[in-house]
Amino acid sequence: MRVNEFLAHADQFLQRGDIVLSRSRTFYSWLIRLTTNSPFSHCALVFLVPKPAEHFHNTFLIQSVKNGVGLASLRSYVFNRSEHNQMAIKRFNQPWADDEFQKQVGGIMLDYVNAGYDFNRALKIGLTVLFSATLSWFKVFGSSSSTMSNAVKRTKRRSRNWIPPQFICGGFVQYGFLQAQERRGGNPQDVIFREGLNEYDRNELLAVTPEDIAQSAKLEWAYVIRKGWVHEVKTYAQARKFISGD
Repeated sequence: MRVNEFLAHADQFLQRGDIVLSRSRTFYSWLIRLTTNSPFSHCALVFLVPKPAEHFHNTFLIQSVKNGVGLASLRSYVFNRSEHNQMAIKRFNQPWADDEFQKQVGGIMLDYVNAGYDFNRALKIGLTVLFSATLSWFKVFGSSSSTMSNAVKRTKRRSRNWIPPQFICGGFVQYGFLQAQERRGGNPQDVIFREGLNEYDRNELLAVTPEDIAQSAKLEWAYVIRKGWVHEVKTYAQARKFISGD
């Protein structure tokens, strides 16, 4: 399907709470993809879907970027040639995860609209994993996932609670789902996207990456958008194939 048709009828194809994974042509995107061995460098959450009956025709995403946490239109993602030029969409599809649950996920994230993205922390994480070097505070001795959690642990402000006013994009999405699940009294493990994480290990949860979300079996694949076309996908292998252009 052509992307213009998809966007024109997004209310039929997208749901509130869908997760958009993307990549761009920037150096920073390349660095994240290299260090996490992923085709994706960023993620955002579908916050609002169009309601034509109410004369509302855009899809809005909530995301964490270097200038802060805020909203962006999906159309701007699709047609910005330097940013988010390829993307995939995954869906948390559980019977109990109704529209009210997804509203709560988005609402929790919306509370941080004025929060800043911890660009320096994310860059330090990427450089540390990439070069396996000592960058003023620690040396890399493990996997990229453990290194990310170490970087979060060592660079956070000790005077603050776990959730700082800065987020790494994957951790931001993970935080929204986890808090919404805890508020409804559900099992936190049902919404933790990296297998093996403990819901009390806040540093590890904050270090969840776009690749963790891509790998998560708790989320279903829905679409890939590339070069003006939208493709339905069912597996990670299919998504990677379309993203790579094979």
